[in-house]
Formats: sequence, C-alpha cells, structure tokens
Amino acid sequence: MKQQQTQQSPEENTLTEQAATWFLRIQQSDCSDADQKAFEVWLAASEANRAEYQQYTQLWQNLDQLERKPKQSPSKKAYLAITSVMMLMLMFGSLQWLSDYEQIHTTAVGDRHQITLADGTTIDMNTDTVIRVALWGYSRKVTLERGEASFKIGDERFRSFVVFSGNGTLRDIGTEFNVTKETDKTTVSVLEGAVEVTLDNQSQATKLLYGGQQLTYSNYDISSISPVNAEATVAWHKDRLIFRELPLDEVVQQINRYHVRPIRLGDQQLSQLKVSGEFNSTDRAGLVQALKTLLSLRSSEQNDVTVLHSAK
Repeated sequence: MKQQQTQQSPEENTLTEQAATWFLRIQQSDCSDADQKAFEVWLAASEANRAEYQQYTQLWQNLDQLERKPKQSPSKKAYLAITSVMMLMLMFGSLQWLSDYEQIHTTAVGDRHQITLADGTTIDMNTDTVIRVALWGYSRKVTLERGEASFKIGDERFRSFVVFSGNGTLRDIGTEFNVTKETDKTTVSVLEGAVEVTLDNQSQATKLLYGGQQLTYSNYDISSISPVNAEATVAWHKDRLIFRELPLDEVVQQINRYHVRPIRLGDQQLSQLKVSGEFNSTDRAGLVQALKTLLSLRSSEQNDVTVLHSAK
C-alpha cells in the first residue's frame, strides 16, 4: 500500500500532498532519471512548490535529529508529527540559524577567491568581481554586482538558493553553475542540475536550464538555450582562457578583464578576426605576442594602452 501511495501522480493531490509525495518518491532507491527530471520541473513550476518541499525536507531532518527509528517510513501520522516539530522549531529554534547578515566580497583585477558558506556551498570568484551574500531564515541570496562566479551548492535543501544578476533571478535546483555579468549582459551556464532563470521585468521570460545548457540575458531580452562548453566555461579556475573561433574584439574584452593595462584595436576592421586556442590568462605579454603571431599583427605602446595594428 505504501509503495502504491508513493507512485501516485502528484498533480492529483493538494500542494501539501504533492510535496509529501515527491519527498517520498525521491527517497526511493528505484527513483528513475525520469522521476528526477519530473521532480525538478515540479520544483521549478512555482515558488509555492519550492517552499512547501523545502519545509518538508527540514521537517524530516528535524525529526531525524529526534532519533526516530531509522527504518520507519513516513506516513500521514508522521507528517502531523513533523508539522508539530516544525512549529516548535520555529518557536524555539536556533537563533543563529534565524539571524540574518549580509557580507560583501570582492576580488581585484587578476585575482581569484573562494568562499565557503556554512551550508557547504562554495563560491569561486573570478577577476574583478563583487558579490553580496545574504543568509537568513529560509533564504540564501547572492547578488552578483559585476564579474564572474561559479557556484557549487551544498547539501542543504530546505533553504532556497537564489542569485540576482542584473534584472534576472536565478533559482537553484541542486546544481553547479557559472554566472558572468558584463555591463547589462549576464550569461548563465549550468554544469550540473538545473537553474530557473527569470527576468524581473518580464513575467513570461522564464526558462529552465539543465546541465550542459546556457543562455544570456540583458535588460529586455533573453536568448534561446544553447549547449555550454564546460571546459572553456570554468577554465579560469586554472588561470586559462579557451577561445574557439571567437572574434578578436571579444577576445580582447576577455583579456582586459584580467589586466590593469588594457589592449585596444587600432582598426575596427580587425574586430572580426577569429581566434582559437588556449592561453595563460596571467601572462599578458604572452597573450599579446600570441595574438600578433596568430593574426599577423603588430603592436604599439601608447600611454597606458597597448594598441594592436594590422601588419600591412
């Protein structure tokens, strides 16, 4: 009977029962990839779904801490007990967990830094990056003011993890992803799991990204979903830059993120020259020389800028 109950379609139940049904189904050893995918879609469907499921997860963890029998299966009676435990936890729970705080983290041009949150989440910050981290109550929120950061979410699942960048909101569904913010443009690349992307000023502009997918959005536009080059996306973790047929103006823009002294193109016609290869992001002189060799260019030093010119 219990097995049949866990296989019941969540759509036939109330929201509370849906959350309970999914909680039970995901715990089953025979939970399939299709079940996992359907669960992720259900989570992404609404904030109410996520909040209800997060509450159930926390309730069950709190119940475990009361040393209930390890092989005891959840039931409706157990859920009532869980609800009671939750009310007590809310009334007398840890003040440290309920307290709120916000921290600002920055990296200088050319630097990288890793942050580890109390929940086990790691945030790797790339060059010239500013983020604000706010943890309180049921929420974990990060605002990417500028730059680039990779997120690997910890095991804690009863608090939502949200990243704000520009006019977009990124909701994590148990995942690892990379976010780059350049002026008004943000690129989201998912390596594992799933991320829901929503534009704040367009209620219909919501897309769900799975591992191996990415998209870019600006103030009033969101791109189609495309495949992600995972190796190139996280190459900066090892001080590498990987370009595959990238226009020279975009290559120069990427290089300039890592160095105080910028590179400029002496002729806009050079902008569409294509660059492919793997480079050391910390070696500015080597980068300039590589571009000159690959594209038959010459360079000149003008005040605080290196200018690239056609060799002709």
